[in-house]
Amino acid sequence: MTQGELGGDIEVRKNEFGMAMQSWGFFGYIRFKFPDMKLAYFPLRKMVETVARVIVDKNITALASFNPNEITFGFDHPDHNRVGEVTRLVSAGMTGERKLWLWTSGGKSYLTKKRYEYAKKFYLSQRIPKIILKNIGESYLKIR
Repeated sequence: MTQGELGGDIEVRKNEFGMAMQSWGFFGYIRFKFPDMKLAYFPLRKMVETVARVIVDKNITALASFNPNEITFGFDHPDHNRVGEVTRLVSAGMTGERKLWLWTSGGKSYLTKKRYEYAKKFYLSQRIPKIILKNIGESYLKIR
């Protein structure tokens, strides 16, 4: 939803995001230009309408995002919560077949090494402490 401009050098952030998306198998994606670290204050309706237009134009039937209610030890991120809320609302308005997965923490510390390697490989500029990754854990909840 943002360019990640407040998280460091914007070109580095864009490249990190692109590499992460490719690792998940997403070679075609859109970066929106909503204001970084300000999504909680940005009009929800405008974000939902913007994303919904892309969903319809590209005939997208599956979405994965953050749990809009996630509060995680050491890693609460209001932009992630807002993106989850936007995704949930857009998904609710999708017609026909639709799939939605929301990321949620699960406290599964056995994923720490894998998660740390992922963060180090794709988001090196963010320098996320290993202790935070250990306490997050992760899983996806299939909503529909």
